Amino acid sequence: MLASLLLSLTVAQPFQLGTNLPINAPHNAITHVECIFKQINVPFHLQKLPWLRAKREVQLNRLDGYFTANLLSQMQEYGELSAPMFLENWYWFTHADSASIAEHDLRYGVVRGSHQADWYQLTNRKIEVEVNTTQELIKVFKKQRVDRILLDLEEFEFNAVQLQIKPDEYTQTFYRYVPLGLFAANKTLEEFPEFLKTFNSHISSCSQSPFVLSKIEKLTLVQGLLEKIKQLANSEQVQQAVIKSNQQPLAQQDLEQLDHQWAQQVRDNTSILAERYLKLEGSQFLQVWQKQMLGVITEIIVSDKQGKNVIISEVTTDYWQGDEAKFLNMYQQDDDYYIDTVEFDESTKHFQVQFSVPIFDKENQHMGVLILGVDIEKALSNNALSH
Repeated sequence: MLASLLLSLTVAQPFQLGTNLPINAPHNAITHVECIFKQINVPFHLQKLPWLRAKREVQLNRLDGYFTANLLSQMQEYGELSAPMFLENWYWFTHADSASIAEHDLRYGVVRGSHQADWYQLTNRKIEVEVNTTQELIKVFKKQRVDRILLDLEEFEFNAVQLQIKPDEYTQTFYRYVPLGLFAANKTLEEFPEFLKTFNSHISSCSQSPFVLSKIEKLTLVQGLLEKIKQLANSEQVQQAVIKSNQQPLAQQDLEQLDHQWAQQVRDNTSILAERYLKLEGSQFLQVWQKQMLGVITEIIVSDKQGKNVIISEVTTDYWQGDEAKFLNMYQQDDDYYIDTVEFDESTKHFQVQFSVPIFDKENQHMGVLILGVDIEKALSNNALSH
C-alpha cells in the first residue's frame, strides 16, 4: 500500500503503454491492466500499436511498456516482464494428411507479428505462410497449404468450431505454457524502481479468472497419475503415519499457533519444524518416491483428517492444509481426486497444479488427504507420464 502511494506521488506524466489489442472493444487484458493502474493510482495512456512497433518504441525509450508480452531474448536488455497476468497454452496442430511427412519437410504457418511468429524466429523455423488473423491461419491449415501450426489451445478450439473442422482432421500435441504480462521498459524501471513489484502485487486482485487445465490435460493427468497416487495413498508408510497422527489431535488454538510458527520459520529461512518433519522415516519414503517420478512431482504432502502435516517430501509454506481447497474439496465432492488451478512459481519459472486424493483406512473411512505438486509442463510433455 505504501509503495503504491509513493509511486502515485512521484508519477508526473501518465505512463505511455502500447498494445495491439482493440482499445475500444472489451478485452480481459485491457480490463486487467486498467484495474491494476487504478489500484496503484497511476495514470496511463494506451496506444494501439503493432507488436513490432511497440517493441521498437520501447527500444528507443519512447514507450514505458507494452502488453500482453512474453519475454523474448532480443528484448531482455530493454526491460523486464511482469509476473504472469495470462497464460497461453501452446499446442502443435498437425494436419492428419501430413502425419507421414518427415519433420524437416513440414510446412509451417503463422499469424504475422504474433507471439508464435517471434518464437519461430528464435527457433529458426522456416515459415511457409504468414497471414493476418488466427482464423485465416486455420483456414489455410484446413486446406493443407501448411502442415503444422502452433496456437493457444482455446483459440484453436474456438475457431475450429466456427470453421467446422473435425477432430479427425488433425492431431494435437502439448508444447508449453507461455506466461504473458506487461513488459516494462528500462527507463521506467530506472525512474520508478518499485513499479514492477507494486504492479505484480495487484495482479491477483484484478484477475478475472484463474489459470485452469483444459479437459484433455486433466484427463492426461488422471490417466497418467491417479493410479500411482492411489497406490501411494494405500502404502503402509502413508497409512501408518496418518493413523498415528489422527490419534494425536490438536486443539484449534494449538493448531493455528503451530501453523503460524511453521510459516514464520519458513519466511525467516529457519525451517526448524519443517526440517524435523523431513527427517521422519515416512517423509524419506516420500522423497524416494518423488525422485522416481523424474521431476514430474515437485512436492508431496500427507495430511491427517485435521489437515495438519503428517509427512512431507519438501519444506511446505504451511503446516495446516485444512483451510485450503486442495484439502477441503476432498471432503466436499464425490470425485475421488481434485486438481487445483495452475500456479506459476516465480522463483523456478515452473507451472504446477496440486493433485489431491483422499486417504482411506481399511474400513474405507476417510482419514486424510494426499496432496502432490505436479510440474504440469513436464507431465504433459514428451509422454513423461508413460514412464
